[in-house]
Amino acid sequence: MIGQTTWSELVSQPDAWQRLLSRLDAGRDLPTIAFQAFDEIVVIGSGTSYYLALAVADWVSRRHAMATRAVPSCEVVLDAHQVALVQGRQRLVIAISRSGESSELLLAIKALQGPTTTVLGVGCSAGSSLLRMADHAWLIDEGFENGLIMLRSFTSMLLALQYWFGSADDRVGLRKLPAAGQALLDAYTAPLRQLAHSRSFDRLVYLASGSSYPIAVEASLKAQEMSISTSEAYHTLEYRHGPMATATRDTLLTLFCPPNLELGLSLAHDMKVLGATLLVVGTSAEHYAGIADLTVATDPSLSDGQASLLTLIPSQIVAFETALRKGKNPDAPENLNKVVILQPADA
Repeated sequence: MIGQTTWSELVSQPDAWQRLLSRLDAGRDLPTIAFQAFDEIVVIGSGTSYYLALAVADWVSRRHAMATRAVPSCEVVLDAHQVALVQGRQRLVIAISRSGESSELLLAIKALQGPTTTVLGVGCSAGSSLLRMADHAWLIDEGFENGLIMLRSFTSMLLALQYWFGSADDRVGLRKLPAAGQALLDAYTAPLRQLAHSRSFDRLVYLASGSSYPIAVEASLKAQEMSISTSEAYHTLEYRHGPMATATRDTLLTLFCPPNLELGLSLAHDMKVLGATLLVVGTSAEHYAGIADLTVATDPSLSDGQASLLTLIPSQIVAFETALRKGKNPDAPENLNKVVILQPADA
């Protein structure tokens, strides 16, 4: 099967989540840092790991009264303003990388290190440069992948950080994810496969708000990487302000359910008038059944943040199936390497 490695890592996610939660519930390997003692948390990463950083920063900021932001590793290196720290403030930097060898991330850590900064490295590869450089290392080996595309690594590292920063109630919700993820794969893989092959989609668009926005951006990147397609992500209602001019019958639009049902339904109706195919994912997806081409409902007892891992899976499946429809191999995307390492310019 073309893309066998990528597919096996995609469908293995619920099992990886269960193994990770069992380890965390047993109290093994959780960071010993008192994050509440810091004045600021900065989460950094590159590519998919930056979108993971966005999701983590959103999760933390909604639960803890502390300044929290996500910054791309490259911006730390290129923009001195990103490194500036208010005098007297203590900063926790959470540096995320699957491989732990991304040149930009390692350069960013060097730029941020200092007496007022503590670095927590989070990765999936034992013995990596990231885990050796960091003041504290957190290995999430349940997310280790042989494939090029980040799937299991993204969701496993996000789950670990949500667990660490989450409340007791959050953890109750997170423990539902392995079973819910397997149920989603069982119920929706075939309909999602059929949807991805139903038209010659040449543009994939992802719309989301709040905690779902980082997931939409990551979903867009998966479509680019696996299927070499044109894909875009927008805050939900921003799509009306110009980008919708590009919508055609060959546009597949994925809407992550917005908090305001009335506005979400209005937008969904408008997109169908334009002729776009509409996939709706989230806790209130059933309300879109009369408009959308396919709805994927998640457990309504979960918040958007808690359900992030679940809502990403349909887009991963669509990206994989779109790649197959276009004759692309998700195991060997064009122009990509598993680890981005900066090479010196020729003299």
